[in-house]
This record gives sequence, C-alpha cells and structure tokens, in this order.
Amino acid sequence: MANQGGHAVTAPTVDGADVIFIGGAVVTVAPGAPEAEALAVTGGRISAVGSNSEVLGLRRSGTTVVDLRGRAVLPAFVEAHGHPFAMGVALAPPAIDVRPFTVATGAQVLQKLTDATKAAPNGSPILMNGVDVLLQPDLQLPTRTQLDTLAPNNPVIMVANSGHAAYANTAALELAGITTDTPNPTGAEFVHGSDGELTGEVRETAALLQLAAPVFQRGGGDLLANVRWAYDQLARAGIATSSDHSYDAAAQSALMSQLAREPGCALRIRAYEMGTPALAHDPANIAGSRPGADELFAKIGMKLWADGSPWQGNIFTTFPYLTTEATARMGLGPHHHGAMNYTPEQVSELAAAFVRQGWQLACHVHGDAAIDVVLDAFERTGAPPDLRLRLEHVGAMRPDQFARAAKLGVTPSLFIAHVYYWGDVLIDELFGPDHGAHWMSARSALDAGLRISFHNDGTVTPPDPIGNIATAVTRTAKGSGRVLAPEERLDVDMAIRAQTLDAAWQLHLDAEIGSLEPGKYADLVVLSANPRSTPPDQLRELTVEATFLMGRQTYGDPLG
Repeated sequence: MANQGGHAVTAPTVDGADVIFIGGAVVTVAPGAPEAEALAVTGGRISAVGSNSEVLGLRRSGTTVVDLRGRAVLPAFVEAHGHPFAMGVALAPPAIDVRPFTVATGAQVLQKLTDATKAAPNGSPILMNGVDVLLQPDLQLPTRTQLDTLAPNNPVIMVANSGHAAYANTAALELAGITTDTPNPTGAEFVHGSDGELTGEVRETAALLQLAAPVFQRGGGDLLANVRWAYDQLARAGIATSSDHSYDAAAQSALMSQLAREPGCALRIRAYEMGTPALAHDPANIAGSRPGADELFAKIGMKLWADGSPWQGNIFTTFPYLTTEATARMGLGPHHHGAMNYTPEQVSELAAAFVRQGWQLACHVHGDAAIDVVLDAFERTGAPPDLRLRLEHVGAMRPDQFARAAKLGVTPSLFIAHVYYWGDVLIDELFGPDHGAHWMSARSALDAGLRISFHNDGTVTPPDPIGNIATAVTRTAKGSGRVLAPEERLDVDMAIRAQTLDAAWQLHLDAEIGSLEPGKYADLVVLSANPRSTPPDQLRELTVEATFLMGRQTYGDPLG
C-alpha cells in the first residue's frame, strides 16, 4: 500500500520499528506519492512511509534512527540482466581486467600480456578479459599465431569486452581439448581459417565456456571467493537483486546455492539457464512455482542468443554496417548485415519448447532483423502475457517493433550504457546518424506502453545503475558530449523506475521489492543526494553510500 495524502501508511499489526530513516528524501517509486519524509523498517520489511512525525511514532527503545543528513533513500537497484558468475570468473583475480575502462590502448593490453607471461610459471594459464577494438582503436584482433609468439609457454585466453568472442593460443585450445574436429556447440562456433585450421577465435557463450572452464580450473582461482567478490561489486553499486543470464545448473547450482545460504550474502539472484536443445527435450526441466523474494537464489527462466554483439559485427540488421577503418579492423566487408546465431526455425522450436515447460524466456537480440525473427517465434508460442517473455539489449529495436512487443506482452531490457560509452562509435564508425543515434530508443519503448529495464550486462561495463539513469535522461556520449536522438530521453522518474520497480517486475518480484511501500522487503540504496532534484548533467556524480538487502546492510559504512 502506498503512502497517500501525506499521511504515513504502515504495514498491518506493526507496533514498532527496528530502523527509521529521516532527514532526507525517501524516493518511493510508488504511485501517487513519489517522495516522503521518513521510512521505517521492521523485521526486514518496510513498515511505514510518511512524514517524520508520523513515522517516528513507531520509535521504541531499541529503534535505530538514521539521519540521512540530506541524502536520499531509494529502492535498491535491480540488475535485470547480469552475469555475476561470469564476473567472478573473468574479472576477479587471477583474471586480468583489460577492459577499455581500465586499459586505454591496445599497446597497453599487449604489455599486460607480456608482463603476465614473464610473471607466470610455465604452464600457468593467463585469462585476460575485455579487449575492445572499437574503444582501444590501436588494437588488432589477436590470432592464435600471434598469441603463440607472445606466450609460448602458457595457455592464454583474451575475452572480447562484448563477451561474445575470445581469442586463444594453441596451448589454451589444447588444454580445453578443442581440435579442428571439435563440433560447434549450438549457436556458437570455433572459427576455422581458409586452411581449415583453428584461428584461435571462438564465438558466443557456449564456445567461450568450453574454452575457458579448464583454463580457470588450472589457474588456481577460488571460484566461491571470486563469485562472492562479484556479489560485493554489485552491492557497491547499490544493487540488491541481480539476474544471471548465462546460468549452467550442472556447473553452478551448488555454488550459487551455497552463497545464498551464507549469512552475509550480498545479493538476491534470479537465474536464466542457457537454453540448449537437450534441455528443451528434458522432461525434468519443468518450471515450478515462482519463488518469493525471501529465496536468495532461484532459477526462473531460460536464455537464448538470437544474434551477437554490434562490436563483433554479428548482429542481424536490415541496414548495413558502414565501411570504415573500424569495421575493416573488425574484419567486416562492405554492405555487412551480420547474421543469426540460430536459424529462425531453431529459435521457434526452442522458444516453443521452453514455454511449454512453463519457463519465462529471455532472448539476447540486438539487430532489428533478428528482433523480427524473435517476435515471430514468441508469437507462435502463444505464451500468456503473465509469463513476461523478454528481449535482451535491443539496440536497434524500432518503434513499430516496440509496439508489436507490447501487443504480445513481451518486455525489453535495454543496455542503455551503449549510448554513453559507444555513442560516438555507433554514429561515426558503425551505423551512421540515422541508426546509430537511435540506438536504445527507451522513450519509444515507453510510448508503446512497455515496462522496461536497464542493465550493465555483467562483465561488459562496470555495474552502474546511477550511470544508466544519467544516460537515459541525457543520452550524452562520453567522448564528444553529443546528444543522441534527444527525443528518446526520459525524465528522471521514468529512468529510476526502469532501474527499480520495472526491473523487479521483469523478474516477477515487483510485489515484494522495487518500490518503498509498506509490506515490501527493505531493499534500499542510500544515495549522496536526491536524483529527482539533481540537475541532469550532474546525475552521474551521485554516489552510493549504503545498500540494504531485506533490511540488512550489504555495503557502506554502518548507518545509525
């Protein structure tokens, strides 16, 4: 029940509070009452929202009163499309982070590899994550031969920042048991050259996992500690709930369940398992009842990849990539339109099978031509709107496609950070002003009547819900400062909702989290100031001061 008419609304039978927040804006994301003065928490749930005097009426001898001192409390952010397990594998030590946000040039990437090779014992694997030929413009895509020369005695894998490709030397391929005769996983590829030999490049998630798993195992990393590290990174960004969109139950279920049982677990996780043909035909792969928010780990859906990444040149579009120096370095020829990872028939068969099993389905798709294929497949399933079938990333999605999605009850999650980090690249190097500027058309999605979310996609960009909100409001490219398609900007309340309540809705958790209303769990984030009164060009400067999961603080200096 929302706060109405300026009066405190309390949960039934509440006669006291464990914690009361006063002295700053309470941004509720609730209908009819966007802000309040105070909030109370009892037993891990929100017990009252309203004025200071009314909420302080729940103060008892043991109540902690937190003076926000001008800061703001909001619903904790929800990462509707995340990869915390992959973050732990690819970013936590011993992996080496070479994303363009930490390593600016290709020369520096190669120096990192040289340094790592000198420091590593012979035979010790080296995993580097985040190479990006667009944001590290002096970088050439590494080949097996080049990596053999640079690291003759160590298995080496360089993962592309997109997460849709990796580059390995001979030792890494041998360690993974990948030969010229190894069959391609469904929707993925071990790339061969014109001579039939492996080039060292692998494409798409199933191939990457097959390549990287033995390298990580031999690398000596503590997987449980690494994934716990990833959880903490997300909590530092104000996130209390994340999805995992590349979940493999056989390899990850025990670990994720163990983390959820830990008293200090920092995240609630909702997993989407990678949708293989084997699972589509598995009679045991049947969805059960939906888990409540008190369950900190649960599988809720299946995941498909219809196409790839714009940064790899493998998204399926009706319009061509530009012919530029950048697309040449990407290995793209003139009039390149990309392609699908699955055939339309495979998309339809897998989607229908998983919907029959009762699963929510999430499909990675960027190109507008691929989006048509996926919408056709979703329509054929006859899925009820309550299943909330999802489209992931949707960079090139058009207004007419958003309208069609709304009619089908399909919901998109937008990788809005593309506009900030790659905005100039989208226009100048890849697609031109007509298609590049309208990338991630959030306002068109809302105008079509859709509920949307924003995300940072695990390893691809740093977890930054505040940055996502700022990007949605301003649509400013980091490099040039130009505004991409200003008509697609959102107001700040729309943007906050996409990172809180509507993201929770996509995960079927909106009845329990996502807004500050009595009875909901006290998933909270304390920000340095109120985003609703912060100038748009200063939103990105806001900082996360504290994060709470079900009333338990998971990040920040103790409040109170």
